[in-house]
Amino acid sequence: MAGGIKLVIFDVDGVLVAVKSSWGYVHRRLGVEEEALKVKEMFERGAIDYIEWMRLDTELWIRASGGRLHRSRLLEIVGEIPVREEAFAAVKALRRMGLRIGLVSSGIDILVRRVAAEIGADAWVSNRLLFDRNGFLLPGGSPLVGVDKRGAVARMAYELGASLEEVAYVGDSMWDASAMRIVGLPIAYNDGGELEGVAKVRVASLLEVPRVVEEWGRIRAR
Repeated sequence: MAGGIKLVIFDVDGVLVAVKSSWGYVHRRLGVEEEALKVKEMFERGAIDYIEWMRLDTELWIRASGGRLHRSRLLEIVGEIPVREEAFAAVKALRRMGLRIGLVSSGIDILVRRVAAEIGADAWVSNRLLFDRNGFLLPGGSPLVGVDKRGAVARMAYELGASLEEVAYVGDSMWDASAMRIVGLPIAYNDGGELEGVAKVRVASLLEVPRVVEEWGRIRAR
């Protein structure tokens, strides 16, 4: 193991994929960006909770699709979002170091599931969309991650046999701060300064992550 690090957890939106928000990407593709921004502002000022935020967003999608939105259409939309090429090389290098890989995302499960399969993650968790038995989207969903990622990260670490001190977490925005505060090695990736004072290391490329984890191990071993 790399100096006690056993598990590297990645955020997905803005990290493993270039799109900063999978929710925002669907908003744009369905033409509801302006309405969705108003809903986000309601959440940010405390007028609605996270579950209501999900409900209102998914209702926007359904209305924009003529009252019914099939899973296949959403898969088609998120299928347009590629995994970063450097993500594959970074994960491969981490695997060679004997580390396990997890994904924790506030994004959409139908994207995160595909990303996890493509890079070969050991575990993943994200917010879950709900569909009826005919495959049509239902308003709402299951906020398995939400805004505060601490619970999701702690559960994943436990399930994969790592203490929180043995976890490295790679994120890109303030939405990752809660997770970063509880792990041994918080790594900021192209965060634009949002994670100042939270991340211990900053990287401009995912290809730097294996080196950072390795160097962290040497420092901890002194």
